[in-house]
Amino acid sequence: MGQIQIFNGYYFLYILSAIAITILSVRFLKNKSDRFRHWFIFGLIMTNFAVHFLKLLIYPYSLVDEIWTKVSFENICAASVLLFPFLYFTKNKTLKDYMVMVGMASGIITFVAPLDAMSDFFNGTIFLGPRSAFMLENIRFYFAHYLLFLVPFLMMHYKMHELSIKRAYRAPFMLLFILLVIFINELIMTAIGWIPKEHLFDPNKRNPSFIFGSRSSFTGLGLMVGIFVPSFMILTHPVYEFTFYVPVLWQIIPVMVYGGLISLTFCIIYDKEETILYFKNLLKPRLLNQEEKQNI
Repeated sequence: MGQIQIFNGYYFLYILSAIAITILSVRFLKNKSDRFRHWFIFGLIMTNFAVHFLKLLIYPYSLVDEIWTKVSFENICAASVLLFPFLYFTKNKTLKDYMVMVGMASGIITFVAPLDAMSDFFNGTIFLGPRSAFMLENIRFYFAHYLLFLVPFLMMHYKMHELSIKRAYRAPFMLLFILLVIFINELIMTAIGWIPKEHLFDPNKRNPSFIFGSRSSFTGLGLMVGIFVPSFMILTHPVYEFTFYVPVLWQIIPVMVYGGLISLTFCIIYDKEETILYFKNLLKPRLLNQEEKQNI
């Protein structure tokens, strides 16, 4: 069986399958009541929640010594799966904005760059070798991340939530908070002995959501992130002598820049008129000042 690689047949097969299921889901819910849609989407959330724990029963999770680390807040997507059942019912619009933006962005990014499905390693340290395109873990990987996309997509399609350009700046701060939670999770897992102490801070080990830096130098597209990382954020471990980045802090500028752009993109798509009006009002004083100077 072949492997998933960027732009090969298996890569596009998963993408086309996701598009097809999305279209079918929209058509299925088209003539349903709001109540049915509400509980159907919640069912998707809870399905993903259940799969998050049931994955411990399949290979290669059996190879992990402390298997419970794999259902903790170990990365952004895991945090989303664990939090979505609660965020779905929140009345807080900022939290719901985060759910929508991060959920859809995570799902899209996963299909564009399915790094875990292509990797020869699992959990950062366990060598698996080439993965079959339809290895059960790969199917689970795509399924779980697809549901992270589908849930907020359906919420927005059926106007169960509305984004606002006035709140757009808050989403990157929420993401930074989740990254901090992930770092604290790693500290706790290490403190209780579930993660080897020598793996903590090492970008080439677990390194969930890249909180400890890049696994390699920032080259190619990575330069888009690397240019925002000041040199004082790059450190050498005093004991194990590997290079790492100051946890979470090194991500502040990249998250604010690219997270801000993603938030703006979502607002342009789902809050177009208000977004255009917002920027017109923002630029109006400057345009008036320029006209006054020209008249003088």
